[in-house]
Amino acid sequence: MTNDLLVFNLGQQQFGLPVGQVSTVVPRATLTPLPGAPTDLIGLLRLRGALCPVIDIRARLGLSAGVPHIGECIVVMQTTTFRIGLLVEGIEGVVVVAPPQDAIDRPAAVTANRLIRGVVEVAGHVVATLDAEAAVGNDVRAYLAATADGLHSQVGQIAA
Repeated sequence: MTNDLLVFNLGQQQFGLPVGQVSTVVPRATLTPLPGAPTDLIGLLRLRGALCPVIDIRARLGLSAGVPHIGECIVVMQTTTFRIGLLVEGIEGVVVVAPPQDAIDRPAAVTANRLIRGVVEVAGHVVATLDAEAAVGNDVRAYLAATADGLHSQVGQIAA
């Protein structure tokens, strides 16, 4: 059995998301800031007629804030409750990764809310695999849940 990963850069490190959790990748565009939002929720992206929240998880990963540049992209991923964008510095591509021979099935309680699910080697580089569910912090979830009705009504007003 193999896993397809979308590999991307944050700082000098590479990370991956399972392709099944990724909806699309778009170039960074202007984001609309959200007042009172958690610091990693950096704004809203208008994508195909809908508003998509965008997060920057560098701080949660212990990485320094990046300087905006032309190669940045937004990886739009689907969680069980949200479609959300993840700001990344660049895309390396999609790779096929075989699970390690000594992989152990861990109980869900052990792996729940773990941002980094594992580490694999791809073309001589260490790639930390992320989980889309865990990438959205509890503070961001709470903020989005509390403002969901407001965001949906704004979509209607913008489309009108």
